[in-house]
Amino acid sequence: MKYQLIALDLDGTLNSSNLEVTPRTKEALIKAQEKGIKIVLASGRPTSGLMREAKSIEMERFGGFFLSYNGARIASYPDGKIIHNQVISAQMVRRIYDWKEKERYEMVLMVYDREELGTCQAVLAENSLAFRVKEEAELNHLPVKQVTNLKEYITYDVNKLLFAADPAYLQEIEEEFKAPFVGQLNIYRSAPYYLEVMASGVDKANALDRLVRHMGIDRSQVMAFGDGYNDLSMIAYAGLGVAMGNAVEELKQKADQVTRSNDEDGIAVILEKYL
Repeated sequence: MKYQLIALDLDGTLNSSNLEVTPRTKEALIKAQEKGIKIVLASGRPTSGLMREAKSIEMERFGGFFLSYNGARIASYPDGKIIHNQVISAQMVRRIYDWKEKERYEMVLMVYDREELGTCQAVLAENSLAFRVKEEAELNHLPVKQVTNLKEYITYDVNKLLFAADPAYLQEIEEEFKAPFVGQLNIYRSAPYYLEVMASGVDKANALDRLVRHMGIDRSQVMAFGDGYNDLSMIAYAGLGVAMGNAVEELKQKADQVTRSNDEDGIAVILEKYL
């Protein structure tokens, strides 16, 4: 069989606007797994934020992979074995924090609490009522933990930092904010209101390449679906890169195909055609 791995972004791709996997899409993904094709959930979310979707498409029955924090961490599922883990040092976190404070960037900083046994405990923020904090916690099925000073609290290495701000403001300051960290960190937009910070070299394509080599298959055997800016590299890497109908225009231009939207069973349409 040509395709051996299906990589799925979650929000705006696998999930409908109601944050659910539609019945037709679920059925198509289960049929693919019954044919021996493995699923990898590829998301900016922490590892624990992928569990609900994995169970929804019965990945625990077939075995698959999690590519969390945009690829900073790769783990097999359901056994939780870590295949790759790339972090930002606590020292670098402090540098980023100081740069934000020095330049008075009007962004909300969120960090995921230390993972224990592969599970994140909370979304950390200095103000639990700040922009996008509640939404980020709910999306990952996590509580918010308010801390007085994130710089002092983060004494451990992290996989990702997340900044949130008004889209127009982020667009205005993004390049300026990134400038001191060129070559040291990978910083990019995952949504109009999110700026994500990972270790250098972390993106979904690099993570997929590691996983492909781990599995002993070829990139031509990978099918990938996405909708956002953080899916660009993954869609370009895959043998068949598919943009959802609701994807950002840049992704549609890079994709091999554009399918229907996440509310119109776009994944199922492609799987029924090719599998």
